Amino acid sequence: MTYIVHVLSRADWETFRDQGEYRPRSIDEEGFVHCSKLGQVGLVADYNHADDDELVLVLLDESRLDAPVRYETDGEDGKSAFPHVYGPLTMDAVIETVPFEQDETGFRLPENLLNNKLTTHNSE
Repeated sequence: MTYIVHVLSRADWETFRDQGEYRPRSIDEEGFVHCSKLGQVGLVADYNHADDDELVLVLLDESRLDAPVRYETDGEDGKSAFPHVYGPLTMDAVIETVPFEQDETGFRLPENLLNNKLTTHNSE
């Protein structure tokens, strides 16, 4: 199974969970939802969410997304391919959600993700 991750505030996660679909402004502005692979999400969060608290990592099964996923290079370094979802995220694709916390060095993946020990979807 190939999965990708999207970082949300706890409030946005609760709205997504309650509505069954998540449609961020980036769909209207850029045409897609920004996602990451597990190895990329720490750096992305450090860069984009350094001042944010109470973040949630939403793990998505690519094969269960209704919208197409395209891996496209980052404009800054031209080397890193990030998954972009060309449509809203749906609850059917959510594998698991986990709190995403930072320490004095930045955001770090929770142990269960580092060890690739996923559980079934929980409602956080």
